[in-house]
Amino acid sequence: MPKRRSAYIALLIATAIWGFAGPVIKFTLGFVPPFTFLFYRFLLSSLVIVLPFIWHLRKNSIRIKDLPKLTFLAILATTINLGLIFLGFDKTSALDGTLINSLTPIFIVIGGVMFLKEKVTKIERIGLAIAITGTTVTILQPFLEEAAFARQNLIGNLLILTAGIEWAAYTLIAKEDLRKHPPFLHTAWSSFVALATFLPLALWENPNFLAPAEVRLVLTNSGALLGIGFMAIFSYLIAYYTHYVGLRTIEASETALFVYLQPLFAAPLAIFWLGEPITFPFLVGAILIALGVFLTEYKPRRREIGFRV
Repeated sequence: MPKRRSAYIALLIATAIWGFAGPVIKFTLGFVPPFTFLFYRFLLSSLVIVLPFIWHLRKNSIRIKDLPKLTFLAILATTINLGLIFLGFDKTSALDGTLINSLTPIFIVIGGVMFLKEKVTKIERIGLAIAITGTTVTILQPFLEEAAFARQNLIGNLLILTAGIEWAAYTLIAKEDLRKHPPFLHTAWSSFVALATFLPLALWENPNFLAPAEVRLVLTNSGALLGIGFMAIFSYLIAYYTHYVGLRTIEASETALFVYLQPLFAAPLAIFWLGEPITFPFLVGAILIALGVFLTEYKPRRREIGFRV
């Protein structure tokens, strides 16, 4: 099979998994609160990755002076970013959350223009303006629909929007270090840092979450185990690996196009599994975002996308 075709298949697998992640997160948060969910997720992924990490260290040592920056980047990528995303999904719909979450490449373009003085064409500027308008409609959708939980949904949408902006900032900060250290090192170290940082947050969320009765409640809940297992194994380890398989073969700008496909995979699960409706304001926002993305990506641009959920 040609390398580019293999890369496209790998990226499509990662995109599908990350698209499914939104509805899975929303479903699992019905059984486990956000920080507790994230602690168990990274506990499982850390247990899976610890032996390969030790093997990796035997052949590729880490310099002590690199650990502070690796830890700082891990906190940005997991503790802050995923904390915001999971808090957001706890308050908004899977459809809105996934659509807003898929706009990270747009935020990276804006960050590049503002801080790296990158140039954009007139068409790209129009595309950015349309995409931002669509994002605004999507965020304000609960009020446009006069939904019963409009205030809560608005907060959730804003939290996920903040996570996207924060991830764009992380991408610009981490750009050099992501080239310096292999993806596996970032994956493993981020998992260990996330486990350590989400522990106090989970204790703050529920001081008794490590009590035998609470642990047994999670371990005997099939819904909780489904979400934790999916997010730890598929969304973190498998999707991250397949994403970088594709990224090594094709241009970074092409990988951005796959990120925008995530809502297409999320929508069937959100509609038929979670029972979420597709409303007129959501369609307006989605169409504007799609048009804006098309115009923004009309001229291929090189940018790092990285790992999300």
